[in-house]
Amino acid sequence: MRWLGARLLPLILAAACPGAGASAAESIIGTWATPGKCGRPLSTIVVEPMHLSGEDFYCDFTSVSRNGDTVRWRGACTYGVDEAEKTVVTARLAKGMLRYQMNRDGWNGPLQRCP
Repeated sequence: MRWLGARLLPLILAAACPGAGASAAESIIGTWATPGKCGRPLSTIVVEPMHLSGEDFYCDFTSVSRNGDTVRWRGACTYGVDEAEKTVVTARLAKGMLRYQMNRDGWNGPLQRCP
């Protein structure tokens, strides 16, 4: 019986901790810009845990989910002087470059991480 328990313990721990041993996805928090244009306001966005902003927009989110290298936020974005509108923003990280989409509009990017 002791042998059986020793063999089952790793299986029980793996079932209880399904993410254990898996590598975490890279964070997308930070400043991103069109390649070669870090520091230029019109080419830069800032990604925060519950906010996204650029030169002419600002988003506040109420929820966030992540599946691998894809992050999806739900909340409201303000564009220029317009009223805030409900928005879903999806961001994808691939090969160190970030792309993002607001609602079902076209994809923006690729963007590089700024130092």
